[in-house]
Amino acid sequence: MKLKLRILMLVAISAVGAAASAQQPWPSHTVRIIATSPPGGSVDLLARVLAEDFSRSFGVPFVVESRPGANGNIGVDLVVKAPADGHMLFVAPPGPFSINAQLMSFMPFNPAADIAPVAMLGVAPLLLVVHPSVPAKNLQELIAWMRGEGAQAHYASQAIASSGHLAMELLKSLAGVDAVHVPYKGSAAQATTDLLAGRVAMSFVNTSTTLQHVRDGRLRAIAVAELKRIEAAPEIPTLAESGLPGFEATPWLGLGARSGTSRELIHRLNDRASRALAHPEVARRLANLGIEARPMMPDQFAEFVRAETGKWADIIRRSGAKVE
Repeated sequence: MKLKLRILMLVAISAVGAAASAQQPWPSHTVRIIATSPPGGSVDLLARVLAEDFSRSFGVPFVVESRPGANGNIGVDLVVKAPADGHMLFVAPPGPFSINAQLMSFMPFNPAADIAPVAMLGVAPLLLVVHPSVPAKNLQELIAWMRGEGAQAHYASQAIASSGHLAMELLKSLAGVDAVHVPYKGSAAQATTDLLAGRVAMSFVNTSTTLQHVRDGRLRAIAVAELKRIEAAPEIPTLAESGLPGFEATPWLGLGARSGTSRELIHRLNDRASRALAHPEVARRLANLGIEARPMMPDQFAEFVRAETGKWADIIRRSGAKVE
């Protein structure tokens, strides 16, 4: 009888301990935010903006760790294999959320099953530009040139599966033209250098890094890849109004966690991220990188990710693009 009583007491103590652990307040210790791109870029900046605000708001340190590689998969894989307790988060562009699984022959995780979309952080509009040697001043002239003497034109992108690569694949598909892809293994700076030198004819590039070259006459702007014109250059038309209705290829950045993270915690993080992005100083810092805050509620963001996944799956299938 004594042995039975002792066993029951141990079971009861264990149950109380487990319940206390499950109800432990979040955050109970340092939170890691994994930036999936190298230091110094927009992913890193946004991760640090969130870390600063979250540290003040939640009362524990939030630290940023840079884990680039495999178009964001390396960093996200760390998070989805960690406990689903909100103590490890990530900031990433679309790749790990909605693109990589369509492109890559091997994925270390299943985005739909393993990632919990927490918050849309911002978008970075793309601008289609050409070197001045290209005899085209608008989209229709560019398409005509690509169908004729420019049929083997070279276009630059930061990397295979980058936003610039996929935007051009979308243009090729919708316009019925072709071009030769020149990826630069993650080096946007080298791609821009070769574009300015005329070694490649065209590219989809971030507006913040390119508008000054356009205004200096070193590059020619054709159109923006948003559905509406951008505030920084309202004189430049969109691809949609230039003859490709519905064209949109906008890089975005999101905050994610491991699936299984509680809905209450996801909503707390989403609310705090939206407040951080609304701060005037944060908005100014983002604008300098060509990023526009575009907050969404968690369910909206999750639906957006699903829509993006379907959209790019179709484009990637038609383009035949693959990453082995």
